Amino acid sequence: MPETTGVRAEASRRTRDAIVAATVQIVAREGVAAVTHRRVAAEAGVALSSTTWHFAAKADILEAALRWTAAQEVERIGAIAERLGSTDFDPSAWADELAAWLVDQLTTERDIAVALYRLQVELLGSDEALEVHREWGKGLRAVGQRVLERAPTATPELDVRLVVGTLDGLRMSALNSGEQDLGWVRLAVRRQLQALLG
Repeated sequence: MPETTGVRAEASRRTRDAIVAATVQIVAREGVAAVTHRRVAAEAGVALSSTTWHFAAKADILEAALRWTAAQEVERIGAIAERLGSTDFDPSAWADELAAWLVDQLTTERDIAVALYRLQVELLGSDEALEVHREWGKGLRAVGQRVLERAPTATPELDVRLVVGTLDGLRMSALNSGEQDLGWVRLAVRRQLQALLG
């Protein structure tokens, strides 16, 4: 019996993940208004009853999609920290890595970035979104503080907030402008990190 339970739990997790991924794609392509249980089920290739079983209301699906996009960001920045973690803090190396991540956000991962902002606006002020933002910020600050332990900064928590705010602003600016030439993004990240962290 435990094996059956494990198999069922894994199948349920895969279905839930497919629903969330489908929601992110719909939001990125068409906006939050296009999200319905029926539409998500069709996009995910699952039964309509699966969407309503996992998520009773549309707001629940949107909150799960916001949570997923935020977790993806923390995971990606955490992976950069792991790669650079064995050396002394190098602002230049970090600028290169964060700039590359930001360019990915604006090109190959653009759908996720667009969905992230649309979901934030839709859920702004809800208790669920506030909880996601608290967890998201806590995750990014934990990574940042771990990294800045090796940096000559007197205010790591504030510096992390400034770096996160800078990256967020650059991403939003580039998404809104629709620019195809993103060379300036790399230069902007490098200049900002050098100004903030030396």
